[in-house]
Amino acid sequence: MAYTKVFAIRARLDDRVKYAVNGEKTELDERIVYTADPEKTDTVRFVTTLNCRSAETAFAAMQKTKKKYKKTGGVLGYHFIQSFAPGEVTPEQAHEIGCEFARRLFGEDFEAVIGTHLDKAHPHNHIVVNSVSRTDGHKYHSSPESYYNDVRGTSDALCRENDLSVIAPQGKGKHYAEWKAEQGGKPTVRGVIRADIDAIIHQAYTYDTFLMLLRKNGYEVRRSPNRKYTTVKPPGAKRAIRLDSLGEGYTEADILLRLSRQRHGGMTPPTVTHTVKRYRVKGKLSTVRKKKITGFHALYLRYLYLLRGGRRKKPPPKLPFSVKREVIHLERYEQQFKYLLSRGITTETELEQRIRVLEWDIRLLEEQRKPLYQERRNTSDEEAQAKYSAEIQQQTAALREKRRELRLCRRIQADIPRVSQQCQQAQAERQKNLKNKEEHEHEYQR
Repeated sequence: MAYTKVFAIRARLDDRVKYAVNGEKTELDERIVYTADPEKTDTVRFVTTLNCRSAETAFAAMQKTKKKYKKTGGVLGYHFIQSFAPGEVTPEQAHEIGCEFARRLFGEDFEAVIGTHLDKAHPHNHIVVNSVSRTDGHKYHSSPESYYNDVRGTSDALCRENDLSVIAPQGKGKHYAEWKAEQGGKPTVRGVIRADIDAIIHQAYTYDTFLMLLRKNGYEVRRSPNRKYTTVKPPGAKRAIRLDSLGEGYTEADILLRLSRQRHGGMTPPTVTHTVKRYRVKGKLSTVRKKKITGFHALYLRYLYLLRGGRRKKPPPKLPFSVKREVIHLERYEQQFKYLLSRGITTETELEQRIRVLEWDIRLLEEQRKPLYQERRNTSDEEAQAKYSAEIQQQTAALREKRRELRLCRRIQADIPRVSQQCQQAQAERQKNLKNKEEHEHEYQR
């Protein structure tokens, strides 16, 4: 089993090279191995270089490459550590694996030194690599993707080839302090943050609402288009924590997905118990006032009443022409009213919120569908292709519904000002008609 780590070197590359080939750490006195033969006192040194003459000239070779391609700044190199479990490999085997690991990763492109340290109970390789290629001058860039696919993938492959155990993927790693606290059954800051996020997700409807509720609970939230990651700082904490560092289920994409599932019934909200309240009503039930209809619901009811009046055989006299013209769109406004009623949307803010939710849902579905096309293209298995096609069809159907609803919301958003204006015109026309009627009646009485 080999555990790998990588660090970017931004200063004193020469110190890292010296540390990797440190004789006190890389030498093995043969008397430790051959105790039966006191004559064997030679010292074995586990140091190898890649694409440079010797460990002593390795740093100079790296500097020469940097100057040749005028890339002496930024990340100077990378320090890889490959550790083995105690007793699982011999020093020779550990060094051989480390050398092959470096050869497979860097080939003839980069200078590197490989030193196998034996100063601990477990053998471990220190590999220091130049960041600039000696063949074409391109720079090596380390990323999470390159770590899992190249670094860890190569190390795991070598372990399998040498009949060593392989560390099973466990998702995102934990800080040692957090792991130790969890082992002792103690609460951790990250655990508290996860619990707060879980509770707030059940209360939130959109991601913006989620962030707002975090702030109401005392969290300092930093999120902007210029920031790659969203960070949160709990009340009283000194440092902010990235959401994606909390593990699976807590990245921004994961939280968006959880909110989406909750909106569509995919998550079971926490059980809430309500105390049953009983009221005694005095007087007749007919005198009890009904709940007043307000907002968009009242606006559309008024407008539909006007439009339906305009469809009668004898339309009301002096109905504004703008309203009469809109009668042909009655079905459209009826559809809009039913939608607003079913969603409980009564204000412009709630409508805008729903539009943002749909935009997030559409983006999420598109991101989920995109890799399915790639997987279908990459396979020649007809059964697998059919499976991917079915999943694509399902995602496309869901996207179609979301886009249809989004178009409806945007149409409502565009129609609301006109509906409001025409209701006001109709009301003004009605007031004018009533005033004229009263004046005529007054003249008649004279």
